[in-house]
Amino acid sequence: MIRRLAGSVLLLAAVAGCGADPARESSGGKELEVLYRVEPTWPHLEKMLTAAKKQYESTHPGVTVKLTAVQGHSEVYYTKLALLNRSPDSAPDIYYHDTFQVNADVAAGKLAPLDDYLATWPDWSTQFPDSVKQAARGGDGKTYGIPISTDTRGLWYQKDVFARAGLPVPWEPKTWDDVLTAARTIKQKLPDVIPFSMYSTKAHGEATTMQGFEMLLYGTPGGTLYDDTQQKWVAGGKNFTDALAFVNAIYREELGPRQADAHNLKLYDKTVFEWFPAAKLGISLDGAWASSAWKPTGSKPWPEWKDKIGWAAMPTQNGQEPGAVSMSGGWVIAMSAYAKDKKEAFDFITVATSKESSMTYSVGTGDLSPRKDVAADPAYSADNPSIKFFTDLAAVTHYRPAFEAYPKVSAQIQEAMEAVTTGARTPEEAMAAYVKALPAAVGGADKVLSR
Repeated sequence: MIRRLAGSVLLLAAVAGCGADPARESSGGKELEVLYRVEPTWPHLEKMLTAAKKQYESTHPGVTVKLTAVQGHSEVYYTKLALLNRSPDSAPDIYYHDTFQVNADVAAGKLAPLDDYLATWPDWSTQFPDSVKQAARGGDGKTYGIPISTDTRGLWYQKDVFARAGLPVPWEPKTWDDVLTAARTIKQKLPDVIPFSMYSTKAHGEATTMQGFEMLLYGTPGGTLYDDTQQKWVAGGKNFTDALAFVNAIYREELGPRQADAHNLKLYDKTVFEWFPAAKLGISLDGAWASSAWKPTGSKPWPEWKDKIGWAAMPTQNGQEPGAVSMSGGWVIAMSAYAKDKKEAFDFITVATSKESSMTYSVGTGDLSPRKDVAADPAYSADNPSIKFFTDLAAVTHYRPAFEAYPKVSAQIQEAMEAVTTGARTPEEAMAAYVKALPAAVGGADKVLSR
């Protein structure tokens, strides 16, 4: 999952020496290090882990949990994790992991399979749906993490902006043209309002790929990054160009944020904290979690949001079946292959993904919970009327190709998206560059299907 990839960025905090404390080891105690990401406007994970640490240590005498925070957005976090994972001596025992990175770490031998432990944990068979379990399954069929969240994506819109522009509320676009028409109407009627916002530059990493490009590509007829039948990566084609053409229309027609904001790491903050509350933005293509900031416990409480904000499914390109499209990902808690005390590490993961922990995390973040018992709890959807809508989008959702090469493919998509956003390349030129770079990204021309 890709969430808040464009959030507030801070200087990377120096991380203290990792691994077990020699003094503790020599006294017979054990230490588990947990690596995670934290931002000033996104404290929910740290809150959950702090509570899980207290609960775990109270029932596991002799074991101490060391919580190591990496300050900054996801790209900063993964840079730090890669550095730590170079050596068994510095690698954390447990870490917060985006599902799209799992298979790359499995291939590199960095993650430990959990299947033997999961077989004795009743929650795994009773509370996690099969579709959610796929999130951390490696190419070898083994499971390498327990999901802490899942998600869907769609369109958020500002009702006051729509009313002033003469657009209907509720808004239910049926095609891409409907979305572009609404954005053009806002531009014409309300020149001081940003009509449409989406992630489309390299600064936003996987958000640009998943919340931007893939939400378009998978809405085209037969659009996909990977052909499961032939087991090959798809090299461009009309679907690819059409997706980029939508992005091109947003920026060439000045329907999106100005270029400085499109490249700004704080675009999410601007969208949610500033533009929507001030009625300076019409439509945003983003994830189910966007409303979490506006709740009373959120980072930017906005009591009026339930009356001011609406949500709609992203339509397929021409309204073809199933009529709407979404993308799903999520985050897991994973165990390092270098962890010395794996049973103790797994026990902590079960505490961090229990009903209590999952409720704390999901209510705070606005993410969809992977657990059945949390989803059924009235407290889960309290104060968030958008939850059911985004949960129901699971019926039309897609998942990223779960292969080791995916992060490299994603990087090439970001290159194409940024080139179109800035106008450096036309959609056709950006697609051609992607087609040229794809074989090297996936390990050879024999793994590519031309269209």
